Amino acid sequence: MPEPDKRDESSAGPAVSKVLLPVLLPLIFLALAYFLLASRYRFSGFHGEKRTVLMQEELQLLVDQSKSLIDQGRYADALTPTLTLSGAYPENHIYLGHLAVIYDHLGRYDEEARYWEMFMDHAPVPIEACPQIGQAYWKQGEKFVAPALAAYRRCLALDPKNPDSLFYFGHALEMSGQWKQAVEQYKKGLAISPGYDDLSLGLARCWLRLDRPGDAKKLAEGVLRRHPDSSDAFLVLGLFYMRADNYPEARKVLTRGAQLAEGDADFHVLLARTAEHMNDNAEALRQYTRVVELRPDDAQARSQRDALLAQNASK
Repeated sequence: MPEPDKRDESSAGPAVSKVLLPVLLPLIFLALAYFLLASRYRFSGFHGEKRTVLMQEELQLLVDQSKSLIDQGRYADALTPTLTLSGAYPENHIYLGHLAVIYDHLGRYDEEARYWEMFMDHAPVPIEACPQIGQAYWKQGEKFVAPALAAYRRCLALDPKNPDSLFYFGHALEMSGQWKQAVEQYKKGLAISPGYDDLSLGLARCWLRLDRPGDAKKLAEGVLRRHPDSSDAFLVLGLFYMRADNYPEARKVLTRGAQLAEGDADFHVLLARTAEHMNDNAEALRQYTRVVELRPDDAQARSQRDALLAQNASK
């Protein structure tokens, strides 16, 4: 029996390959390109930034975890899931805002400021970052006064008639020693909201600095008529009476203010100075001791206290 023609069987493979190869090659290259593109997007995003794509179940789990931890005040624990969410959705202003809040509670004010900046760039209502963005810079110390002022100015530009923005910008100007400029902002705010006590008291403090104590007194008394328990108004009045060398009256109003704001060391500093002017060293020592308790790093108060202690010991 003749053997089968093996040449015909062996030639079938190459023949089939020649037919399929032109069809398969484009499909292979297409699949490879899709895989590379998908991988690149998953880890880097279309613009090269590191980004993670989250599945729906994973996304919901992280959202719930982040919210729950923030609500519980567990900010250190909330950081990782919230960073993951923001990494996956870097333009989502909600996650940016949550990170800013977390960093604020962690005392990482440089990161807080950075995330509030990004929030303002992406949020539909950027003023929601105000005044926190300015405060985040302010809390970093004197070197950040300029960016703090710029942030408050940016907030004010978003809504020039917003009394809160006028107050915070004015207050930052006041605290940086720019009293005339602060007066301008406080006046604008009071023209819009005459009953805004913080604006009135800010203006009163500036009037004291600018040698208009009578105007300062009127503003503080006006606040007290509306709110008899305003400790800040008593502070302004205390400064007014000290400036007028009326130390008994200064002691009276400052004592009342200290009762209303027990943890405010400023009252005790002023009460100590008032006692010194009245030659009441025992009271001065008591007040400086209280200041050191409230502000352990206050070198000047500690020095004054120690000097009075030494004076008593030498008698």
